[in-house]
Amino acid sequence: MGVNPRANLVAVKVLDFEGRGSSADALAGVEWVIANREKYNIRVANLSIGTPDAGSHDSLVRAVEAAWDAGIVVVVAAGNGGPHKSSVTSPGTSRKVVTVGAFDDEACMDALGGALQNFSGRGPTSECIVKPDVLWKGCEVVSCLSNSVEMSKERLSQLNIVADGYVKMSGTSMASPAVAGAISLLLAQRPELSPNEVKLALKLSCVDLGLPANRQGFGKLDVNALLRV
Repeated sequence: MGVNPRANLVAVKVLDFEGRGSSADALAGVEWVIANREKYNIRVANLSIGTPDAGSHDSLVRAVEAAWDAGIVVVVAAGNGGPHKSSVTSPGTSRKVVTVGAFDDEACMDALGGALQNFSGRGPTSECIVKPDVLWKGCEVVSCLSNSVEMSKERLSQLNIVADGYVKMSGTSMASPAVAGAISLLLAQRPELSPNEVKLALKLSCVDLGLPANRQGFGKLDVNALLRV
């Protein structure tokens, strides 16, 4: 199930069963993707991770830009530090990658029924780059639930499990992979496109919501329009 059910997925695990990890592990994961891009025909990479903005010299920023230059469209969550300005997390602060925020975060509800208002990360970055680039649904998104036996009962009690193997969660980490899926649909019909050409296609396919640039970027992605570009 999902935006592109026919896509082949390559899962690169860099976080533990509670979603925690180190920048070194994330960096190793990105480097593995670059090294194996031809073997597995990796065209799109989603990173639903983030650390505080450390500028263009950040190792994760350099890594995702190396992946971009190698021909991989890198899609990164904007983080959930909004509504404060300059709250987009690294490596979503990279000027090259596609950084995804949420358009429906004004009155979102978390798994325990609490309000998550205006959580989507805002720009500008510490180097005055406008971010995010696009917006997608980030509130109460249904996705796969890990079957890890290591997941604690306490952690499971905090999740909104909607069916066997499926969970409903909120955050830009849920919006980002949907945009990656839309990009995979585009590349399936136009495999010759470079990452920069894909980003231009996204720009031409977004609906302007009338919000500040550092809130919406290009706007809300229209997937049908993307496939017509």
